[in-house]
Amino acid sequence: MRLVTFSLPGRRPRVGAVLGPWDRWQWVLDLHGLDDRIPVDMISFIDACGNLSGRTWVRATRAVAAAEKSLAGRRSPSVHRPSAVRLHAPIAPRLLRDFIAFRGHIARTRAALGGPFPPEWERLPAYYNGNHLNVLGPGEPVPVLEYPVYEAGEVGIAATAKLDYEAEIGFVLGPGGRDIPATEASEHLFGVTIFNDFSARDIQAVAMKVGLGPPPGKDWANALGPCIVTRDEFGPLGDQRVAVRINGTGRLSGTYRDLVYKNPFVGEGQRAVWTFEEMVSFVSRSQKVHAGEVWGSGTIPGGCELEKGDRAVYLRPKDVVEIEVEGIGVLSNPIASGPSMS
Repeated sequence: MRLVTFSLPGRRPRVGAVLGPWDRWQWVLDLHGLDDRIPVDMISFIDACGNLSGRTWVRATRAVAAAEKSLAGRRSPSVHRPSAVRLHAPIAPRLLRDFIAFRGHIARTRAALGGPFPPEWERLPAYYNGNHLNVLGPGEPVPVLEYPVYEAGEVGIAATAKLDYEAEIGFVLGPGGRDIPATEASEHLFGVTIFNDFSARDIQAVAMKVGLGPPPGKDWANALGPCIVTRDEFGPLGDQRVAVRINGTGRLSGTYRDLVYKNPFVGEGQRAVWTFEEMVSFVSRSQKVHAGEVWGSGTIPGGCELEKGDRAVYLRPKDVVEIEVEGIGVLSNPIASGPSMS
């Protein structure tokens, strides 16, 4: 099932299901409108059927099947054309964690910056907690980060000159739990979405030297969307094509498998990736994880400008960033003409 959070003019956002091919949506179904026993919002929906079973899941699948059959006749008022709805971020995460799971990405960024590969990456799936309150949806403009600069007793205001995109898979957790073995972790995945972890590389570089992590160059804007594809429909990551376009011009294109495992920075016998199952086992060993958390995979190798070093072409106001993952869709966001956020 492909799930969205959408709204109609003058109406509050609600959970919906999408009909049609992944790249040519035909209908958006209001699940609560089709069956008022189905929760209105995504978090409540995942709480009720995060393991893709139970009464709410059965009601949702039946509602979708019935709506598909009815399209040949009189259409329900809970069935809408995609052009008639506004898409929001598919989920307001309970918590946002972002991992750095790909050897190809971290090796290439360190090489571009003239540094060595960190051997500590081999020891654990490193992550930081992002800002789950600053989440953008499809089509929402990304504000250009402004920040105060303190020098020689004076305070000035600077805007980032190195605004970057990061193409990631967003893992949406279903059932929570603690001390989950890797062999059982896949059962705790509800579905996947696209995660664009926007980054201000100049302020990130300064903050990292302090030793407390990448914010504030990371946590002012995170985009998710356009939908969540449940794990039973999406299947394992492998041959799905991944693409990044800026103003329609390609910056990345390849299959997930090739970008991750056939990367020139991954040697024979070396670990290429920390898997979702390993992430769950690692994190849940010391704390409870919760339904409705969203975990970023980290940048798919090649999916950002930082990896290009001196050849990087960073984002400018009015640019449009598109990240496409086959089977999920396209997450598109324009860069705002100024730094203000409404």
